[in-house]
Amino acid sequence: MSKALLIKVLIAVFWIALILLSIHFYLENAVSYFFGYRNERFGDSLLSNQLWFVVHLAGGTCSLFLGPIQFWTFFRTRYIKLHRFLGKVYIGGSLIAGLSALRLSLINDCHACRYSLLLLSVLLLFFTSAAYYSIRKYNIEAHKQFMIRSYVCALAFVLVRLPQVLPMDFLFGMLETPEERRIVGEWVFSLVPLFAVELWITWIPSLKGIVARRNNTVT
Repeated sequence: MSKALLIKVLIAVFWIALILLSIHFYLENAVSYFFGYRNERFGDSLLSNQLWFVVHLAGGTCSLFLGPIQFWTFFRTRYIKLHRFLGKVYIGGSLIAGLSALRLSLINDCHACRYSLLLLSVLLLFFTSAAYYSIRKYNIEAHKQFMIRSYVCALAFVLVRLPQVLPMDFLFGMLETPEERRIVGEWVFSLVPLFAVELWITWIPSLKGIVARRNNTVT
């Protein structure tokens, strides 16, 4: 198997696993809210904090499931009009999810988790708005990068639940209480993926550019 083919296979496996995990956690943790389930943490009526949570789920659904479609090169190049339409739906849903998450961050029953949720909400709003602004200015590369960052923020819904299906003793083994594990998990699975993305799309290319310019100067 050639290196190029291996990379394509690994990328396909990555996306399939990510989509399956998204569907699994969505069915387990979100769908019931659309059919009348109400969590006591958010009050006892739809018009209180329950409304914010349901609105958050509705917006987040657009972000979580439209993201992979928007990044699919075949779809993006072959169905450009549909790509643009779904992109607008994604941006609208992400902004709704971010705004409602701001409210939810203020009432989270885990007080220490409020800070990470607040920061994640702000980042989701900023990255999504920047993606929209970039494409309006016809800066496709910046638009793509901000969309990746926006999707990673939305993906926190999946990543924070990974300990439910994968052993995480190497990460949480030293933590004594469930609350400590929850707090650390919120920070790790919200921010570490963003750092990894920055490493991939910004820091490494910048370093390569510096090395290339240095080599050109020497020669």
